Amino acid sequence: MGKSVENQGGAPPPSPGDSELMSRVREGDEAAFEAIVLRWEDLVFNLAMRVIGNREEARDVAQEVFIRLWENPRAWKPEARFTTWLYRVTTNRALNRLRTLKLKSFLSLADYAPDDISSIYPAEAPDAGLIRNEEARRFMREFNRLPPRQRAALHLRYRENLPVAEVAGALVVSLKSAESLIFRGKQTLKKRLRSDA
Repeated sequence: MGKSVENQGGAPPPSPGDSELMSRVREGDEAAFEAIVLRWEDLVFNLAMRVIGNREEARDVAQEVFIRLWENPRAWKPEARFTTWLYRVTTNRALNRLRTLKLKSFLSLADYAPDDISSIYPAEAPDAGLIRNEEARRFMREFNRLPPRQRAALHLRYRENLPVAEVAGALVVSLKSAESLIFRGKQTLKKRLRSDA
């Protein structure tokens, strides 16, 4: 009959993997969807923020990604790695949003300015902290000047520590193209940071 679901060892049961959660989301399980959102919301927001450079827009993109996941969970194929699919969807949504913002800016002749970098880093600190903050601001200023796909590639590779093959999958480009995006982004950053010094 009914088996007891007690945990004999006292340790919590292992949390379900993404594939298991997505299978449950496909069946309309709201708790599984919440678990996916809680597990990945920071990553999705951070990636969107790196691509777009605007907190409010990045929040909107993150929300759209999860709404899409809930409304169409079958868009993810179980044979694909969930995180690669999530990176790809997030990157595509963020790039689309960025194109829309640039078009609106162009049409309205208003300047589109990414979030003020000072809101990301602490205000001036004495001595060494001040120098680190200035270097961080300079780096972020130059990073945000890179083309969006290079920013996304660098973020996925170095911030999320993805292998280049997964970066390629997330950006829906060949392995060579992903390597090129990463290489060109790094070279451009190095050149700009050296000349800025």
